Amino acid sequence: MYATHRNEILKGERKPPKSSKEATLVSFADANRASIRVIEETTWATTPTSGPTREVRLTSSSLSAGKETVISDEIRADRMVSSITEVSAMSEGDINFEHSAGAQDEFLAAFVMGAWSRPMERDFVKGRSISVATTSTVVVSGRDLTPYFASGRRIKMDGFINSANNGYFQISTVAFAGGNTTFTLTVSTLVAEAGTSNASIYDANDVIILRDTTIASDATGFDSGGNDAFAAAIAAGQLVPGQKIFVDGLTAPVATIFVDDATQDASDLVFTLTDGVNTHTFTEGVDFTAGSTGNTSASIAAAIMAKRYNSAAPLNVRVTITSAGSDDTVNIFNLNESGGALTVVTAAVAGVTLTDYSTSGAAVRGSYTIVSASDDNIVTNPVPPRVIAAGGAVTVKGSMLRNPTSVADIVQRKFTIETAFNDVGQFMVQDGMVPGTFSLEVATGAIITGTMGFQGRETLLRQTTLLSDAGSYTVQNAHAGEVMNATTNVGVIEKDGDTFGSFIQSLSISGEANLRQQAAVGSKFAKGIGAGRFNLTGSMTVYFEDENLFLDFLNHATVSLSFTITDLDGQSEIFTIPAIKFTQDQIAPGGIDQDVFDNVEFTAFRDDITGCMLQVDRFSPNRKV
Repeated sequence: MYATHRNEILKGERKPPKSSKEATLVSFADANRASIRVIEETTWATTPTSGPTREVRLTSSSLSAGKETVISDEIRADRMVSSITEVSAMSEGDINFEHSAGAQDEFLAAFVMGAWSRPMERDFVKGRSISVATTSTVVVSGRDLTPYFASGRRIKMDGFINSANNGYFQISTVAFAGGNTTFTLTVSTLVAEAGTSNASIYDANDVIILRDTTIASDATGFDSGGNDAFAAAIAAGQLVPGQKIFVDGLTAPVATIFVDDATQDASDLVFTLTDGVNTHTFTEGVDFTAGSTGNTSASIAAAIMAKRYNSAAPLNVRVTITSAGSDDTVNIFNLNESGGALTVVTAAVAGVTLTDYSTSGAAVRGSYTIVSASDDNIVTNPVPPRVIAAGGAVTVKGSMLRNPTSVADIVQRKFTIETAFNDVGQFMVQDGMVPGTFSLEVATGAIITGTMGFQGRETLLRQTTLLSDAGSYTVQNAHAGEVMNATTNVGVIEKDGDTFGSFIQSLSISGEANLRQQAAVGSKFAKGIGAGRFNLTGSMTVYFEDENLFLDFLNHATVSLSFTITDLDGQSEIFTIPAIKFTQDQIAPGGIDQDVFDNVEFTAFRDDITGCMLQVDRFSPNRKV
């Protein structure tokens, strides 16, 4: 009987009855549906009831509840364990990530128990949804950006045809209504323009000094001619020795097209413009149109800017128009700083005069390290390559993080972290989470990766979300910056302020805050998280070429190390370890058909000049506008 029944099942003629478990569809949690959200606490282990919560970018997480138990030492004749006693509980674990601009900034600041010298979220928006509505307002259609941009913050606008719309600005107000976000800026110089695919708005609150016309470059650095342009920033701790800054707005070679509106006849005008790399010819009636007062200059300017943003061979130039009475001058700045040329193809045209670029020196615009700073003067390394008089709209940028040298500045920062298992409706909430370890791995042919480790207090499982509750919190999406790699996103690597003389295959840094649980009688969970000594170590794998690194190791020399990372949007950061000692240097052939590497390990210690062991400088996009 049994054999017959089994054969019928195998032939498909009969099916076994379903069990109650088989009849029910079981849903298991899928890692692809998990997410992490965070809010910073004011009081340790107390989750704020309002404020911004930000989604965290990650590749994996080991955040979990932990506890310590003790097995009873009671003696039993039956040789069995009489009891297992819980003696403490805690939250702990790591968040692993692929490095991107902004996503780890506040965790990193909390790890070193410091704060950025200027706050900047590094959020941005791009595309045709952005339009300039009036001389002072910009509209982003279809999006609510009020959780990301606020009154008083500085932004960078880029990608617009009208040069007046490109550059650094300050937000007066930002409001969301009718499905659109409207930025009102503190200027009234914008030009109405429909959105294009190249238009963008970046958080640029690293701008310390905005469009100052008193700053000039001199033989030692930058000077404001007695106007104390740097006083407020120095008083706020935003310009200090050792900090890296970016100076923009001090000159670019300029060619001009002068249009006498009263006499001009530009109907036959043809001219050629090159930036030293790409060249375009502009023909009236094809690329631009001659017209009545002001129209000719505006049409020429628009045609040139179109070749900057909408061309397979873009012109790296910036165009402005200055007016004097009934005359206009189209100013064409060569952002490549050299090699530009403006030439007339046709015979001279009445009422129109073209002036070619004059010979120019090296670019003043760029990155500098502050040697010393006073209210009226900044001494830099390197010094500016040439002296430029004041008059341009100069912008100085910088946002720096250091592990604090002053005891008063050392502040423990803590977070509530929610891990959401969205597909099964379970939400793990951990409070009092303090970053205690940090690592970053930069290896050729790979994405830059890292880990942030935490210790905290209690872990609870909820069946409803806490930090994604838009009724209680301002719910922010994760930062949108591109993931960075070690091949195309890592720029200059420097040793002692000069370009590293050897080629590096990999570089890693690792930090340890030596956190400890502060337990107390009568409490299952710790009453606080203590922090010990800040340790920072690292390693490099360098192609073996010469004796320089080994001599630094042998002589126990103090050296500095820094490297720059820049994403596809131009957002960048510079990691600097100002004082290290090489603790190991291994040079050995690993085997046949292999390169020989110089494998070095290093340990950081306090630098007397900067007073820190780790410095990170970050910048909004430094592209020329």
